[in-house]
Order: sequence, then structure tokens, then C-alpha cells
Amino acid sequence: MSYRVGIDIGGTFTDFALLDEESNTLSIYKELTTPHDPSEAVLHGVVELLEQGKVAMQEVRIIDHGTTLVTNAVIEHRGAPTGMLVTDGLEDVLDIGEERRYDLFDLRLRFPEPIVPRQLRRPVRERLAYSGRVLEALDLDAAQAAVRDLVDNHGIESLAICLLHSYANPEHEQMIAAMVAEHFPMLHVSTSADVLPFLREFQRWTTTAINAYVRPIVDRYLAKIEKGLAAQGFRGRFLMMTSSGVPWA
Repeated sequence: MSYRVGIDIGGTFTDFALLDEESNTLSIYKELTTPHDPSEAVLHGVVELLEQGKVAMQEVRIIDHGTTLVTNAVIEHRGAPTGMLVTDGLEDVLDIGEERRYDLFDLRLRFPEPIVPRQLRRPVRERLAYSGRVLEALDLDAAQAAVRDLVDNHGIESLAICLLHSYANPEHEQMIAAMVAEHFPMLHVSTSADVLPFLREFQRWTTTAINAYVRPIVDRYLAKIEKGLAAQGFRGRFLMMTSSGVPWA
């Protein structure tokens, strides 16, 4: 027999649904959410749901997990300390934005602080043309020194690598990512060419910074759930859906 489990974490309750894919019957279960560690309610609730339906964990083919963990972390600024490497001279792109005001006549208008504060952004000597042609070679030694400073003096856990025109040629970002993997394996790295390989710098770099900012907490959360499910005998696919309905990757 084949079953599918759905999980949705809410502020008060975590909801569970068990679908029998052969008979197309559905059973549900509710568990109080554990805000200090949402994975506790998830793991306990799955066990209760399956016991209620008299289903073995090995019979579950897919577990779909919906969560606003990422959205909440960004809104509440509870992400990991994150550094950023940018093409020299473009360190202020996150602050400048698109130079638009969503309320033209509000003289007291304040924008949210960028996810990566100014003191955690470092310039990198390199330059690409819009076509991807290399105008100035990457100074990899200087990039390594910048990362070392961010790690040793600011305790970053994540690094966003955001270089000009990397959508046309990701080579420089890839070189930095490879260097970081070799010398700073503890860091979570996000490159703008991988996260959002199109659009202009502000949108691309903001998205990359957010990805780096939440990556450590999501990775720890998922690792705990996957380890707990595996210990209970789950051998199927586990999918976590973000608040936009897109699978986390």
C-alpha cells in the first residue's frame, strides 16, 4: 500500500493529513505547535498520525511539509550572521535599491534595514562586461582575505557572493565559491548566478543575500527532521514547501 503525509505548521497547531493513495481516503490529526523547536511537533505528530491510521512508516511514500520558517526568519531578522562579497564599488547596492518610494509624499518613510548590514559587505577586485567578457581578472587572494576577516572578526556563518554581470559569466563567482569550500568549509555559500541567474543587481543580490541568511537555520531544521524520520523507518521522499509553494532546494 502507498500513503502520502502532509504537514502544515501554524502558530497554534501543526496540522497533519494522511492520504491513502489507493482508496483516496484522507485522515487528519492536530498537534500543538512547539515554537521553540517546530521539528518536535512535526516528528511527534507524524508518529501519532500513523498510529491513528494503523499505517507503518515504511508504507509512506512522500511527506510534504509546508512551512513559513523562511519567511518568519526574514521578517523577524532571526537568520544567521551573513557576509557578502560584491564587485568593487558596488557595496551600497542593497541600500540604494531602485531609488523608489512606495509612498511618495511620506516624508518620514523608512525602509527596512538590509539583511546584510553595510559592515559585513566586502569589495572584490574583478570586472565583467555585460556580455560576460572579463575586463579585470578576479583577485582571488584578496577575496580570501576578505572572507577571513568576516569569519574571524564578525563570526559569519553564511556568505553571499554577488558579482556584477555574473548571470552572463558565473566563472568568478564559482572561483570564489570553490576557494571558500576549500578554506572555509563551515560556511554556507550562495552565489547570485545560482540563486537567481537573471534580473538586475538589486533584485538578484537581495534574493541571494536572503538565501544565504536563512540557509543555516533551514539546513539544521531539515537535518533534524530527516534524521528523526529515518530513525522511525521512513525511506520515502521528504519535500519542504516554502510559503510561496515552491520546494526548498
